[in-house]
Amino acid sequence: MDPGSLLMLMVVMVIFYFVLVRPQKKRAQEHAALLSELSPGDEVVTIGGAYGYVNRVEDDQVFLEVSEGIEIRYAKSAISRKVEASAGTDEEVVEEIETAVEAPDPDGNLPPSP
Repeated sequence: MDPGSLLMLMVVMVIFYFVLVRPQKKRAQEHAALLSELSPGDEVVTIGGAYGYVNRVEDDQVFLEVSEGIEIRYAKSAISRKVEASAGTDEEVVEEIETAVEAPDPDGNLPPSP
């Protein structure tokens, strides 16, 4: 193998490391930190898309309250992310949505666009 080919192979391996391996390791470390910081009261999303509040954490299990009085046990690794606190209360968000949505009049005509 000539030195040029060997150098090219090494360059490709370095690019592969910085594009694929390093970002994946960083994501894995961030996820491990997230799991270690879970505490009761945190709102989280599972990898299946279920939202819930952490009731308790035991070893490799997390107990989520998905509805009032309904608790489901998940594997700790199934937690995808924490849900960030919303800007306002649920009532404020619903009111914003209702005022932003314009309904058609009874004849089926849409209101004029602004």
